[in-house]
Amino acid sequence: MDSEIKLTITGLVYNQTVVGTYGLVLSEEFGNRRFSVMIGEPEAQSIAMKMNHKKSPRPLTHDLIKNILTTFESKLEKVLIYDMVNDVFFSELHIRKADEVLIIDARTSDAVALAVRSDCPIFIKSEILNIVGTEIDPVATDEAKEDVAEDLDEVNSDDFDSMTVSALEELLDIAVEEEKYELAVKIRDVIRRKKSE
Repeated sequence: MDSEIKLTITGLVYNQTVVGTYGLVLSEEFGNRRFSVMIGEPEAQSIAMKMNHKKSPRPLTHDLIKNILTTFESKLEKVLIYDMVNDVFFSELHIRKADEVLIIDARTSDAVALAVRSDCPIFIKSEILNIVGTEIDPVATDEAKEDVAEDLDEVNSDDFDSMTVSALEELLDIAVEEEKYELAVKIRDVIRRKKSE
């Protein structure tokens, strides 16, 4: 049986190359690998609202699904990313109803938006993470945050070219944390170019 690895949400990055999409960055909880899933704007806003503890005046679609589950005395136990075909991730909802667990296919964006509302864990099959995960050096992460956070605005494209992909991914995280989204998009584009070379 394939092992499952627990994930955490690292952030959301606006994608300027494909209008109306975001990169949902997910990291393994007890490890150094991360990857991103391209999701639509409504799902990104839904996830961001919940993570920022903001509430819509009326229930969003994911709020509605959670309310329906609660009304029918069901609970979302976990989300599992179980496959990837042509760079599209496939996920399933594991819903408990009494003594039975129902498994329902779902888009990863919807599954994650529902997971953040239900405080349920998100998992990925280890074989999928082995393919899509990029390892980040935790020591380099701490050093990068200390060194770069103060002078992030002074970093330029020449600096990006000389950096490793893992260092760029850490810089990307810092840019998102600092809400420097235009810089984040530039960094993401350099990462994509380096990975395709």
